[in-house]
Amino acid sequence: MFKLFDAGLCPIGIDVGTHAIRLLQLRSSSAGLSLQAACRIELECLDPGTLGARRVTEAVRQALTSQDFKGRRVALSLPVSTVQTKSVRLPQMPDLDLNQALQWEAKDRFGFEIGEAGGQLVWFRAGEVRRGTEVKDEILLFAVEGGILNDYMQGLMGLGLKISAIDLATCAAYRSIRRSASVTTGGGTTALLDLGHSGSQFSMTRGEELVFFKHIDMGGKAINEAVAAKLGISPAEALQMRSRLMPGVDEENAPLAQALRDAMRASLEELAREVDMCMRYYVVTFRGARPETIHLAGRQSSCAHTRDVLSAALSLQVEELQALRGVQELGDVARPDRSGEWAIATGLSLFPVAAKTMSEAA
Repeated sequence: MFKLFDAGLCPIGIDVGTHAIRLLQLRSSSAGLSLQAACRIELECLDPGTLGARRVTEAVRQALTSQDFKGRRVALSLPVSTVQTKSVRLPQMPDLDLNQALQWEAKDRFGFEIGEAGGQLVWFRAGEVRRGTEVKDEILLFAVEGGILNDYMQGLMGLGLKISAIDLATCAAYRSIRRSASVTTGGGTTALLDLGHSGSQFSMTRGEELVFFKHIDMGGKAINEAVAAKLGISPAEALQMRSRLMPGVDEENAPLAQALRDAMRASLEELAREVDMCMRYYVVTFRGARPETIHLAGRQSSCAHTRDVLSAALSLQVEELQALRGVQELGDVARPDRSGEWAIATGLSLFPVAAKTMSEAA
């Protein structure tokens, strides 16, 4: 699931977020990994008349034109809003039988056909669930509707790109964790919190298998709105203030920075409660171990105050995912203090030859 890509020029990883698209490409050699190119395109800077997949295509075109990306192979993660997720409990059965059963289950759960002419589905066994003498498997389902998938693929192929895969953002981020951190490949539990703009994705793996995933309706947008209400400013001004003050604060701005921290605290503690409930569910349902560390990804992961509040509320370590740790020739856009922002794009560039993905195209 998280095997790293072979030596040589890696694919261009394209991480499609809610407000920005990040492209990153690595090179692999005997000396280690080096950065070939990286670029972030803010979607709000594009023509507002261009929406959805067309907007993504335009952003990718600009990035390829402005940066020194090499080759035509790409690995893509779709926006969170386009990938539907469910969990189901089914009787235990072999993978082949389970895969067939899930095609019918997915149609009822998601409301569209699964297969070549319809949507695409990928699934993971979360673990056994026991009720008395009855034993079932809890299955995590991820699906995307065929028309949406086709729009993104056609747009990129129209730029002359060859799509190696459309991967789950969560799998890509875990590939970054495995490369940059000391993560067990045995039965240990690894946790990831991707703090996005419109919401957050919390997931856990046991060894190399994805065993828990949940979307949480708390992200940068909700935090900005809470700060705006507390300080009597607009959400846009709150975002600017957070960006300006949180990375580093001098004595002159210390009082304002403290007011900003106080305004953010309630939202971050609410996020921590949601994450804590996820971990409790996992421990109780699957008798799994609670993780010792949560890896934080996303543009806001570099904020020390965010990490400190989450860590205190959860009573465990919360650290920024250093996706680019040890990578040589980093430019300013992908500098180490923004490493968590590049977690998904980095993992996509390290996409393996064979893995569970949403789709593959020759």
